[in-house]
Amino acid sequence: MALAIVVVCTLLLLVGAAMVIAWGGRTLGAPASTADLPVPSPASARDVVVGAQVSALRKYLWWANVATVAGVASGLLVGWAGGRLVMRVLAVTSPTSAQGRLTEAQANVGFPTVEGSIALLFFAGLPAGFAAAIVYVLIHRWLPAGRWAGPVLGVLLLLVLGASVEPFRADNIDFAIVGPGWLSVVLFSVMAILHGAVVAAVAGAFSQRLPLPSGQNWKYYLPLLAAVLFVPAGVLLGAGALGVLVWAQAAAVLRARRLRAGREARVARLPGTGRRGVAVDWAVRGVLGVAAVAAVPPFVSAVTSIVSR
Repeated sequence: MALAIVVVCTLLLLVGAAMVIAWGGRTLGAPASTADLPVPSPASARDVVVGAQVSALRKYLWWANVATVAGVASGLLVGWAGGRLVMRVLAVTSPTSAQGRLTEAQANVGFPTVEGSIALLFFAGLPAGFAAAIVYVLIHRWLPAGRWAGPVLGVLLLLVLGASVEPFRADNIDFAIVGPGWLSVVLFSVMAILHGAVVAAVAGAFSQRLPLPSGQNWKYYLPLLAAVLFVPAGVLLGAGALGVLVWAQAAAVLRARRLRAGREARVARLPGTGRRGVAVDWAVRGVLGVAAVAAVPPFVSAVTSIVSR
């Protein structure tokens, strides 16, 4: 059984690496723009609000679908398969006294099981995949372009979340059981960077082929069922959809009032252009940089603790 699990995980990890090689330079696109809504009149204001909500919801489902595909792919190929392989390697390199001991997740070191592998997928692989994909969708605009986007995402998540969430929590008893510590740090760091690279590669490739949802292309949105079946992701994406509907309604009503008052220009400015857009870009990059720098001391402390065990 152990050999079968290692073979399957190795093949899946190689698939993830192949995706990075083939699609690593793909840029995450954006949904095709929908036609501008007509200027509302008192008789059609409700129709315009509904139209704005439908338009916003279609774009939201597009982004949610991209995040879901990238999250499931990266969670399965790297978060789960890669994590399983790392655990197997550490079980082999650990001293004899570690064999059979219980880990923090109540798994026996050196004895991989199907049940334990399934638990790892649902409690570690998929959560990590969805989290990385959602963060990437939100901040991809401020990451380096091309093949650097994914690895930078992986490093950023590792710095900010590594010491407090996973994989380098200093209070994790597993690092006192398996080792050596330096090998644990190296392997988990490589997996984190590869995870980010797979997220960016899959999201970029899928986004360039994905149309906005409609009655004719509903099959492209079947991956969203994975988010529904994985309850935490389904709840999060469902809450996001409700938020988009509320925001679209408020924005449509406000725009209608401004148009009637003659205070809004008829030609919209593209997002991210002009001095305000440039200022926002620099501000967000600054926030990301500060977050990364602030996370370095606790990260170094956690890694030092693990390596010294």
